[in-house]
Amino acid sequence: MSSQASSPASPASITEEISTRTMSDVVKDFDTEGLIEYLGRKNLKLDEDDIKILRKEKISGLAFLDTTKEEFRSYGLKAGPATTLAKFIEGLGQKIRNYSSLKTLDDLKEMLRRNKVNGEDIINIKQFTPVFEEISDDDKAFKHCMDDIILKLSNVETMTDANEATRCEFISAILHASIAIAKNLTSQDIFIVLQKDVSGEDATGRVDYAIKSLEDLLCITEGKPRNIKIGYAQNLAQLESAFQTNKKKRTADQAFGNDYFDYIYGIVTTGTEWHFIIYTPDGIYCTSGSEYQINLTKSAIKDSPELLRSNVKRVIGIIVGLLKDRVSVDSSPDSKRARIKKIIKK
Repeated sequence: MSSQASSPASPASITEEISTRTMSDVVKDFDTEGLIEYLGRKNLKLDEDDIKILRKEKISGLAFLDTTKEEFRSYGLKAGPATTLAKFIEGLGQKIRNYSSLKTLDDLKEMLRRNKVNGEDIINIKQFTPVFEEISDDDKAFKHCMDDIILKLSNVETMTDANEATRCEFISAILHASIAIAKNLTSQDIFIVLQKDVSGEDATGRVDYAIKSLEDLLCITEGKPRNIKIGYAQNLAQLESAFQTNKKKRTADQAFGNDYFDYIYGIVTTGTEWHFIIYTPDGIYCTSGSEYQINLTKSAIKDSPELLRSNVKRVIGIIVGLLKDRVSVDSSPDSKRARIKKIIKK
């Protein structure tokens, strides 16, 4: 769901964006070390001698794009890597795919492979138990959220086949309440941005909801009308781009060189079904094996109001816990690795 927002409360897909950004646009902004790191992720079979030459010649991304096979040879590269790099440059004119173009189970399988998942379905992703924050019944933001949800349920005709825009009304209410509570608990500036443009090396587009603190993206939420698995494919691509965005904002010292480590939370939801993801460069974790659901039906207001309230509180408690964790963790790689290790052991 990567399109223009229809309203502040419901970033529904109206028209699909067509990406005009190319791989060259990504590469041209790299400094020498950024370029070397990027090429290393592309499995071009470059060895340490090749990397030393690129570093010695101080080839930035912009210079790289204008370098020919002959020039690579003149710098001292052997024929093999010189040819490989020249052909790689030729392919950088292709457009970067949009998140919304990830629509098939094959796309999901590709994203799972990219993230080192041993299997082809979301049930094969390693599981984690989300951090949870107890929410008081008297919390002002929670009470406002419940009133809002009940009002909206009473006004919509049906939720059985509700479209994306309708579902986003409820998703938005829950996210806003979660952020308000997390801000109060942590005294940190946490903000939500609807339809934020998040562009990475391999995918680009607008994400439904980006939650950030200062310059860091903390959590990316993808709302879907029904197909959770496709939501996973799109959210994983979005999280990869968000990770790259956060890293680029670090200075050389802050990025901790080759020891850089960070993690970002993802949410895939239909409004009724909620899935939570941890994205790290070492692998991903999710809650696909657990049920976190909210019965968003008119009958729930009359027949099971306490269950509706309990389910909303449970989901908000998880989101608050994730945000509280992410803004509180120390920025060092060792601290973040230790935090992830602790979370996935629960």
